Amino acid sequence: MKFAIIGHLLPGQDPSRIPIGWKKDNGFIITPELDFVGTKGFGISILLSPKQMMQLPQNVVRDRILNACVFAQNKLDADVVQLGGLTTSVTSGGVWVSEQKEFKGYVNHGDSYTAAVTCQVVQKALMILKRNPTDQILSIVGAYGVIGEAISKILVPQFTHSILIGRREDKLRELEEKLTGDYETTIDLKTKDADIIITVTSHPTALLNSEHLKKHAIIIDVSQPPNLTYNVCMQRPDVVRVDGGYVDSPTVSNAPLMPPGKIFACIAEVIMQAMENERKNHVGSIDLNHLRNTEKWGEKYGFTFNMLTNFGKMINAKRRGFENDE
Repeated sequence: MKFAIIGHLLPGQDPSRIPIGWKKDNGFIITPELDFVGTKGFGISILLSPKQMMQLPQNVVRDRILNACVFAQNKLDADVVQLGGLTTSVTSGGVWVSEQKEFKGYVNHGDSYTAAVTCQVVQKALMILKRNPTDQILSIVGAYGVIGEAISKILVPQFTHSILIGRREDKLRELEEKLTGDYETTIDLKTKDADIIITVTSHPTALLNSEHLKKHAIIIDVSQPPNLTYNVCMQRPDVVRVDGGYVDSPTVSNAPLMPPGKIFACIAEVIMQAMENERKNHVGSIDLNHLRNTEKWGEKYGFTFNMLTNFGKMINAKRRGFENDE
């Protein structure tokens, strides 16, 4: 199977300036062919910024995404597409794309492995800091989203208390029916009391400022664009921001816009699906059985989480923020 990764422009990215070897075709920016141990595919960017993705009429954005999927199918011979960034959010977790007759391939939002890796990152950070989740307060920003719902199901029972945050009260009430453990839900950005904050939002700009962060807080930032900026990290040397969505690549990666040797877990998932020749859709709410399967795939193919990073740079117990808790 061949794969295609459908994404959008990054904040501030100039679509007229593209890396060497990339090309424009049919209104998209397309990477050179990507090769992961013989499994091949392409990255395709629609020419919309994160803000445009969220502010333009939904039908306009969805049509752009569908056109990219059909282009991948007809021109690049892709069998399965992965919806990256905000393309998942605006297509109801990829369900809408999977229902369109023009695209005959398979759709994967990639969020299952991202959720699995996020939980691994939380466990690793707690281990390094010698913290026990049973005496920590957890906050999940974007708790009823595709990733947020899955990690809420897995992590909330492990913590002494959890604060689950989202913009819509009705969606939070639906989430409550799926959870066990000690938690509260709120539409307020109530992170000040949290020891660990996980951000999994579709917000087009950073959400968290210094005043939102407890002293020595750990922030697992899964969101793209990030929900905590590098500048805030510099302002608050007591807190630790950790990348939530990266795994190591089993080969020298020529994946675009990634730290050396790293790849987004969502992209790894669709590559692994192609490696497995699994002809299924993985859209909408995450099936926890499939989530566990992606962990097995990661071990099998070498797309694994091994170290904590912040904006792609390795962090450990001797780096800023950790030593204060030992």
